[in-house]
Amino acid sequence: MSVPCKKSVRSAPAPIQARMLNVKQAAEYLGATVSFVRHEEWAKRLPSVTFGKRLMVDQRYLDQYIEAAKVPA
Repeated sequence: MSVPCKKSVRSAPAPIQARMLNVKQAAEYLGATVSFVRHEEWAKRLPSVTFGKRLMVDQRYLDQYIEAAKVPA
């Protein structure tokens, strides 16, 4: 009598949660336009990181930007 062989089942890897967002993703995160994000970065109101020619924004910077922009009720 043969013993059935168990097949190893691979689950799909968990999607990577990106910490660094490109300008388009940052704009979507803020609910703003790409030009607004670029302007805020250029005006030094939004910290950013450059990788070569790519401008990236840390999601934590966006959260800090949102908190700083809140108006108390």
